[in-house]
Amino acid sequence: MEVNVDNCLEAVTKEIQIKCQEKVNELETAKKEYQPESVTEGIHLKSEEKVNEIEPVKKEYQSESLAEKIKVTSEEKDNEVGLEEIKDQTESVTKEDPFAYLDRDDFTSEKYKIEIRNLPKHYGIAEFKKLINIKLELNCSKVKTPNRNGKWLYMCFRSEEDKNTALGILNGYNWKNTKLDASNAKAVPDPLVKKRNEQFDDCPDAKKIKLDNAGAEQQMISAVTPLYKISYDEQLIQKTNSIKNVLMDYSRRLKRIKCGQGILNWLKKQQDENNGLPCKLLEIQSLKDDPERCIGYRNKCEFTIGMDVENKEPVVGFRVGAYNQGKTSVAPIDNISNVPQRMKDVVKCFQDLVRASKLPVFDPENYTGHWRQLTVRLSLKTEQLMLICVVHTENMEESALNSLKQLILSYFTEGAGTDCKVDSLYFQKAKKRAAGEGNSFPLELLHGQGYIVEEVKGLRLRISPESFFQINTAASEILFDAAKDLASINSQTTVLDVCCGSGTIGLSIAKDCAQVIGVEIQEEAVNMAKLNATENGITNAIFFAGKAEEVMNKREFQNPENANDVVAIVDPPRAGLHNKAILLLRRMTHLKRLVYMSCNPKGAMQNFLSLSMAESKTKQGAPFVPVKAVPVDMFPQTPHCELIVYFERL
Repeated sequence: MEVNVDNCLEAVTKEIQIKCQEKVNELETAKKEYQPESVTEGIHLKSEEKVNEIEPVKKEYQSESLAEKIKVTSEEKDNEVGLEEIKDQTESVTKEDPFAYLDRDDFTSEKYKIEIRNLPKHYGIAEFKKLINIKLELNCSKVKTPNRNGKWLYMCFRSEEDKNTALGILNGYNWKNTKLDASNAKAVPDPLVKKRNEQFDDCPDAKKIKLDNAGAEQQMISAVTPLYKISYDEQLIQKTNSIKNVLMDYSRRLKRIKCGQGILNWLKKQQDENNGLPCKLLEIQSLKDDPERCIGYRNKCEFTIGMDVENKEPVVGFRVGAYNQGKTSVAPIDNISNVPQRMKDVVKCFQDLVRASKLPVFDPENYTGHWRQLTVRLSLKTEQLMLICVVHTENMEESALNSLKQLILSYFTEGAGTDCKVDSLYFQKAKKRAAGEGNSFPLELLHGQGYIVEEVKGLRLRISPESFFQINTAASEILFDAAKDLASINSQTTVLDVCCGSGTIGLSIAKDCAQVIGVEIQEEAVNMAKLNATENGITNAIFFAGKAEEVMNKREFQNPENANDVVAIVDPPRAGLHNKAILLLRRMTHLKRLVYMSCNPKGAMQNFLSLSMAESKTKQGAPFVPVKAVPVDMFPQTPHCELIVYFERL
């Protein structure tokens, strides 16, 4: 069954055609103004400007007949000025205004921004926010610091009135015996336009060579899987050396902070015993004995919906580069080695839907268009599939939105998409966030169950759209075993599962320990963890929702039943654990052992150092020091590597 959403476009088609004819007439005028024999280049530039004015109309409505008309007209003009032999190799580069975005109607925090200088020598961002939001009641939408512990900061507002009010109050305001200096701040240039202008400066002839689709795809592959040409044994060697560098850096930085003579003596002894490393480094764990599972291993991918670089045709894949690199194009994922084939087939099928719908894809530069992202979650053991279709709905009427939902639903339940065998189909609206809004928008279940099931270590675990789950299911079993072995968990051990997600780690070792007590900031993930425990018949695991630094004050964490043998397993997001949670773990006198799992070891460095610093007024409790570490390769063909570090009290 095919559902057409073109009806929402009919009302404006005639108006668009009139506008296009006006542009064509202007092209004719441009042609008459110049003689092709003497000023060919001038005609080309003028005609190009007019064609470019037509292009946004074509992109916005994607009318098939209208697009064909624009294409034919522009080709005729190029032929008339005799430049077709150049067009295929080069394109004009015109400098753009990097601050043009400030004139658009949509909100940006750069419009109403002030700069605060002469800040106190010692202050915290939390203190400053309390001052402006609670005491002074300023309507500030965002506080930005150029760098950590910066000497100045920026405040952003939603209106000129709010900005001027803040300037009047803060300039000369005495805070912590220091008079603040507040002034208007310049907006930053659009990074995409800035990069394009830099490319213009590098091309004195105002020309640049076009990147074709094959070149764009190769750039994308090299960015997503940079190690794909290297043998897997060599990849493991590189990752082991990278982990060694992280541990060496830990040693160097520990010596530079106030860690106490006792820790320095311990560190010297450890380095003597471990070839300069602060702890024993075990052999990297991986799936090298099963090479087939080192490819197509990802169980979740977020695909961007955009345009290719050559034909300007909708593509569902990965970005060729970052926005701040001046790139917004997308390349297909057919030859990406870590994406499973079934996921590739689903993406190709969804791409057919996008192209047939005639709705424009999302343009991150101008915040126009609709198709934005497709998230795919796939259980490689049960083969259950979840799709999350993300659509930019700003300036989209409710009737068109409902038609689009029906189009997606019908496609996957009655049309060509039935071959994908989707178990869970979600729709998610996206728009530019207003002040105070969260990082995500509500999900709407269009079809099927609200989760998929994955099997790990003999458990059947529900995975919801927002659940955290290790990206490599097969390697996650190796990861969990390594963590359990490092911590020497036994039937008398109480495990504190910090940042537990949907309970995967804790539940996988529950049968080997006395009790699992988990904490996770996402309430939905905690509900899923409780459900997973019930469905797998696990009765010795309890889970709490909230911030780790707050929940761990509860009696269950501070005074567990088996307080003689307590170990914490910490598996935080890439940014690491909040410092307040680290300090709370240190204050738990009954906690003697800690296992820290990090997918971003360099980013976890500050957590490692905070655990190991000497005891003080702010860092109560004896320090933790690393005893053993083991790398686990969760991400073949990429430079990333998971690191597990086992700490003990000194």
